[in-house]
Amino acid sequence: MTAIGFYQYLIHFVVMMTILITMALYLLTSSRNAFGSKLVTDQCLRRKAGRLIFIYVLIYLANIPMVLWLADDLQLLQMASVTVDMTIWCPVVMHFLLELLQDRRHWDNRLLLISVLAVMPLTGWLLTGYAWWKWAVYGMYLAEVAFFIGWYIRAAIAYRRFLADNYADLEHKEVTWSWIILSSMFFSFINYMLMLFQSDMQVCVALSYIFHLADILFIGIIVWYIDHQQVLEPLTAETGVEELPKEQETETDETAHTLTDQTTKDDIIVIKTGALLRKHCEEAQLYLQHDLSLKTVAQVCNTNRTYLGRYFASQGLTYYTYINKLRINHFQSLYREAMKEESTTFTLQQLSKDSGFVSYNTFSRAFLACTGISVRHWSEQVKLEE
Repeated sequence: MTAIGFYQYLIHFVVMMTILITMALYLLTSSRNAFGSKLVTDQCLRRKAGRLIFIYVLIYLANIPMVLWLADDLQLLQMASVTVDMTIWCPVVMHFLLELLQDRRHWDNRLLLISVLAVMPLTGWLLTGYAWWKWAVYGMYLAEVAFFIGWYIRAAIAYRRFLADNYADLEHKEVTWSWIILSSMFFSFINYMLMLFQSDMQVCVALSYIFHLADILFIGIIVWYIDHQQVLEPLTAETGVEELPKEQETETDETAHTLTDQTTKDDIIVIKTGALLRKHCEEAQLYLQHDLSLKTVAQVCNTNRTYLGRYFASQGLTYYTYINKLRINHFQSLYREAMKEESTTFTLQQLSKDSGFVSYNTFSRAFLACTGISVRHWSEQVKLEE
């Protein structure tokens, strides 16, 4: 590398470090969201993200003496860099990505085991000098990344199911940003692998510019994600689910006469839970309440989330689908009534809000998923009928 090239790289490195440290300080010190307006975000998660970025900065700074020390041996430099990433950076990033899925809040010991195993190929190469250890290092790195990606995809799918089973409004709770984060991380990984298989230092330096920009994009997306994710209320585990709540034990005769001697206990729970939902949620129009969680519905119905979960499973529904079907039915009723009253001025946005939806975009997506047609198309059909 020429002197001019070295100083260009140094300036680029300093700018990158400044951006990352600024992001870290923002998350650690700011109690307000610069991007997420008035959302109540998880302060604990913000602090963890800030610490993660500082760890990232420290890893970069630790690479400087390693690069200077091993500048004449590109192969050893590449292997040492991969090993550092496998033992420190990858497990830390994976742990934090799981933390973004807010139902996962504990360190997984498998990450520590992977960190220990990741040191073995480089140790074997240093002790024996066999060239095939280089491919063992790269192979383990590929396997580790593939394992983490599979693990994260599985966790994100489970988290989406968790949200659908417990929350009626998924705005600012969804996992869409998780896929964007994973995509940006995968882009960085591809660029990193191109660097590893280069034998020309100049090409490695050129690729490192792209790699650094990709890392800044990755961290920036995480900051944006945190500023747009609403903190979730804790859903504590319930006990005593084998006993029927009092209100279910003293259900009305209208429900009781449907029970037979062949009806199992689970069937009884499903039938009586359905009656409680019709009384306290549907007839009382509880579904019009914004940000309505399954926990709140269970408290109003004097039952528990386990019984409600059994009921929705028996109907082939999630809690999210159940509440939004009620809201869409309510919207359709409001719209038909408004159409009959020619003097009434209304908008689809206002009717969707009156039906319990937080935003029109959320409503339009739910309407399409529930009915199979867009709300605009449906409204045009209703106009033709009228």
